[in-house]
Amino acid sequence: MARTPSRDEIEVRAYEIYEQRGCEDGHADDDWFAAERELTERSAPETGKSGSRIKEAVSQAMQQKSRSAGSAHN
Repeated sequence: MARTPSRDEIEVRAYEIYEQRGCEDGHADDDWFAAERELTERSAPETGKSGSRIKEAVSQAMQQKSRSAGSAHN
C-alpha cells in the first residue's frame, strides 16, 4: 500500500515543479496535485515483469546469502 506523503513533502515538491516551470504564477493547484500524485506513486510498490520490489529485495538477499556461503567454503 502506498504511503501518504506529508504536507511538507508535497509543499516542497510542488515548489520544485513551480521552479521547473520558470516560476510562472497561476498553477498552484496543478503543482500541488501533481506533487501529491508523484510522491504517492513513488511510494507505491512497483510491479512489472520481474514482480514487486519486495520480490526483488528477497531475490537480492538470497543471492547475497548464496555468495557469502560460497566464499565461506573457499
